[in-house]
Amino acid sequence: MDRNNPNPARAQRFNASHVVEAELEHLDWATRQPAQRMLDALYWRRRVLAVKCGFELTDLQAIRLEKILQRLGHPAE
Repeated sequence: MDRNNPNPARAQRFNASHVVEAELEHLDWATRQPAQRMLDALYWRRRVLAVKCGFELTDLQAIRLEKILQRLGHPAE
């Protein structure tokens, strides 16, 4: 364990902010494209939810993510 950084997991989340930004940019663009057979709304919903669950989001990132989910609509059950 690094003495200068007592909580390395938190540092990794903080440093992953650029990864979240890149993923949100891609998801925002991709979900505005016409649906393809293999890349339907359920696929994109899973990708968005993976970002939501896998990263600590800022308030602005959470808002962007919720807008993408709204665009995708509710999953078919």
